Order: sequence, then structure tokens, then C-alpha cells
Amino acid sequence: MHLPTEISNPGTGERIVFDEDASNDERLVWNEWRPADREPPPAHYHPATEERFVVHEGHLVVQINGIDNRIDAGEEIVVPAGEPHVSYTEAESTHFRREVAPPGRWREALTARFGAAHAHGDHSGFSNLLQTLLLLREYPDVVVPARPPRSVQRVLFPVLAAVARVTGRTAHCPYPQENVPREEVH
Repeated sequence: MHLPTEISNPGTGERIVFDEDASNDERLVWNEWRPADREPPPAHYHPATEERFVVHEGHLVVQINGIDNRIDAGEEIVVPAGEPHVSYTEAESTHFRREVAPPGRWREALTARFGAAHAHGDHSGFSNLLQTLLLLREYPDVVVPARPPRSVQRVLFPVLAAVARVTGRTAHCPYPQENVPREEVH
């Protein structure tokens, strides 16, 4: 499957450009732009992936185990595998470089998440929860919510994922123009 080099989320205003030259079998690298004041996602962790953030413009808050770390331009922070965390912007938009090692299925998961945003719009509440659950179940090797406890997730998430499928949702929503070579996209 051909994955796009650049993806965007129309609901959040996020944009990602994958760095094909820096990415390999050991790591995946991309530049990311996030608008100001986006509500942070729920705390989560990556079971087997270390995540590195290097801020180029603005600042990013990376909360690790409940402790806020403000990362300014020129600074970086590493989140070890398995550590609950969340990253978000405050009063200004931010451009940063992100690296995950090993890369696993990160690129596929990000493209599927942004593809779902294009397919379903910026839904909130229960509708967004259902789509998110399908993605979490498809990519448990990439991201796991820090809450509720795993025992609750194992019981509740399959039920909600079934509801999501009944409503016509799928874990993979093709990213628009994913089969169009980059030079043909305008």
C-alpha cells in the first residue's frame, strides 16, 4: 500500500510531513505542525516505542506521568516506551520534529487516523469515541489509553467497537488521494 508523504487533519488543523530520508527500519521521522490551543488527547502510552519531540517553532507541553514539561524552540524531550503521556500546544501554534523508534505501524496508524477525520469530519463526543476505539483496537501495538484500566478496556472496548462497526465505521479509512503520486496532488 502506498502511503502519502504528507497528511493533514481537517478537524484539528494538524499537518504531518514524513521525512523519507531520515526514516528507516529503525525509526520513523516526521515534521508536525499543530495549531494553538488544541485540547490535548487523553493520556496514553506506546507499548514498545520511544518517542522524541524536538521543537522548531513555538513551544510544546509534553506531560509525562502527570508532570508538565514545556519544550521551547531548540529543545527536545524523549518519552520512554510504556510511559503515560500527552503532548499539546498552548497559546501559539507549534512546529516540531517527531521521531519514534522502532517505527512499527506508526505511519499506518497516523494515516488511518487522519483518513478517518477526512471521512467522518470533526465529530465530537460518542461518534468520535467510536472511531477512536476502532483505531485503538486495530493498532494496539502503537497506542494504548492510560485510562480506564486495561481490565476495563478489555471488556468495554470490544463492545463499543461492535457498536462502531454497526454504525458503518471501519478502522481503515483511506486517506484522500492516497494512490495519487505526490507530484500530482495540487
